[in-house]
Amino acid sequence: MTRAVAEIRPYQPQDRSTLRQICCDTADAGQPVERFFPDREVIADLLTNYYTQYEPEFAYVAENNGGVVGYLTGCLDTRRFKRAMAWQIVPAVFGKALFRGVLWHPQAVRFVRANLGIWLKGEFRNAEILREYPAHLHVNIREGFRDQRLGERLVEAFCNHARRAGAPGIHAGVSAENTRAGHFFEELGFAEVHREPRCRSQDGTGRVLYTIIYGKKCH
Repeated sequence: MTRAVAEIRPYQPQDRSTLRQICCDTADAGQPVERFFPDREVIADLLTNYYTQYEPEFAYVAENNGGVVGYLTGCLDTRRFKRAMAWQIVPAVFGKALFRGVLWHPQAVRFVRANLGIWLKGEFRNAEILREYPAHLHVNIREGFRDQRLGERLVEAFCNHARRAGAPGIHAGVSAENTRAGHFFEELGFAEVHREPRCRSQDGTGRVLYTIIYGKKCH
């Protein structure tokens, strides 16, 4: 039996709940968010609200047999993203976490305590990277659909859109331990341009985990 070919199409508001679910199912290097944080709603708000509220026109989904099985969220100007995150998204997420009592959950306490120092002095993309690669993207595919070129097609759709909009370059952050994702971006013409500390491992060792920033010119 021939497998149906998934369609790549622009994100629509009705895709929001499925997008959030996939985000949480794949948030930890392709694994569920519960490996490091106890509340899906809070993490989904933190990781997706900017894109679905501020730049939904740069989001795409992969649809298979009427269901969304993957998505890409993107942003043309990461400086704008950082401002919105600092002044709108993060304060709202923090308030929600307080209301839901998440911040008192032992897992959340351990996670925040271990990483607060890293986050406060975090680089989060230096100025040179943002000049050369101001746009950024995130792409996630459901397990079981990751060998069908859906990620490649989603990235291609976003890159074409960003190029038409005049973006000089695009970057994407990948967990250093997620070598499969790193190879994925390298095969699409991205190259490593930076590394930055992301968080401490929750395996008891306390080692610092890094994010690799891959960049690609739009020309």
